[in-house]
Amino acid sequence: MSPAPSSRRNVLLLTATITPPSGVPLLARTDPALRRGDYEKALASYLPLLGNALDGIVFGENSGSDLSSLRLLAEGSRHPELVEFVSFEGLDHPPAFGRGYGEFKLIDHVVSHSRLLRQQGTATIVWKVTGRYVIRNLRHLIDRQPSSFALYCNLRNWPRRWADMYLLAWSEEGYRAVIGGMYHQLNEERLGCSPEVRFRDLVEAAAPAVAVVPRFNVTPWVEGVRGMDNGAYSTGKNALKYYARSGLCRLGFQLWI
Repeated sequence: MSPAPSSRRNVLLLTATITPPSGVPLLARTDPALRRGDYEKALASYLPLLGNALDGIVFGENSGSDLSSLRLLAEGSRHPELVEFVSFEGLDHPPAFGRGYGEFKLIDHVVSHSRLLRQQGTATIVWKVTGRYVIRNLRHLIDRQPSSFALYCNLRNWPRRWADMYLLAWSEEGYRAVIGGMYHQLNEERLGCSPEVRFRDLVEAAAPAVAVVPRFNVTPWVEGVRGMDNGAYSTGKNALKYYARSGLCRLGFQLWI
């Protein structure tokens, strides 16, 4: 079970692949320069939250790429000591295994090697965000997090059964019970479904034993470019989806969309 909100420390984990290999399924945004720019923009947006909403930021990268421009951003922030970079050559598996496999493998590596996460201790809530995306209302999500949970996520039933994997939060218990080692079960070469569907299956299977909160009580406002099609999250029909979901959430409708 997670600690009481007053004693929690909130650490942001940004996951990154600056230089993806060729052949990754459903990945259109492959240019390392564009991806690096996405990560720089996202990191710059989160740095001002250090020392108030966030107790630390860990930037995890799995293609062994140069992180000097990102390190410079951190060094110019008010709390450079609260930013950590964990980088390794983590793409030693076939690209056909997919992005979910690579990201959750990276998560395990970061949890095992992060000095900042070790220092924060068991009272830490880890907020995992796919690192190219900016969650504009992350502070609000943190402020309004549930009073108790092991895993905090967002599951959807419409237009299809799904789990949003770009934003998750977990306690130490939630990591041990659900997240740790999950990447072995997200191999797209073997799955008969998308990683988002498989993730939901695994979360629901774990839910009887651990405290899973399956819906965000604040609708995330996401900015960024989707990797699968280079579409913008915050414009056009995607902006309309945000307003629809946010309105239904405020009104208390139990529609998982």
